[in-house]
Amino acid sequence: MGRRAAAFALLAGTCLSAPVSADSFRCDGALVQTGDPAVSVRAACGEPSFVDPWIGGSSLAYGVAPSMEQWTYNRGPNRLLRILVFRNGRLQAIRSDGHGFRERAGASDCRPSDIVRGMSKYRLRQACGEPAQRSGGVFVYSSRRDLAGRTYYQRRGRVPVFRERWIFNFGPNRFLREVTLENAMVVDTETLDRGYDE
Repeated sequence: MGRRAAAFALLAGTCLSAPVSADSFRCDGALVQTGDPAVSVRAACGEPSFVDPWIGGSSLAYGVAPSMEQWTYNRGPNRLLRILVFRNGRLQAIRSDGHGFRERAGASDCRPSDIVRGMSKYRLRQACGEPAQRSGGVFVYSSRRDLAGRTYYQRRGRVPVFRERWIFNFGPNRFLREVTLENAMVVDTETLDRGYDE
């Protein structure tokens, strides 16, 4: 009985310390919560720093995925970066993505080691700029779920995800890096051939 209690306590502690999506947050004094229409969120919070339309979700009916859009609000290094996921025009999920930062105005000094699993598409674009090549942008089924940099595999069923592949060129002294994104998050990186001068 003691082992079961210890295992339960460990499991409970792990669950409580894991990142959890919030149902609401304060945005410039107004309360924004899941279920709100996108127009109300924009009126309360203003224009997002980054808008990314993608297809995903937890269900697929008759081969048609729900309309999904992800908004990122970056209010600087003293506040949390917020990611808002909309499904068919309604706020479905609110996540934090660490502290915000000052956006870069000039050229990027990105290195291959800067690209890590769990990184949001917004952080990737801010760190490394636009990729040399984009491909994919397709809807696939996956049993893998990536949350806060951790990978989980579902025992049953698969979920629809929007998968993209970006290739970054770091010049002739480094290798090309292919980055796989699922639902606007980095899930894998792969080293390719040597880069080139642009």
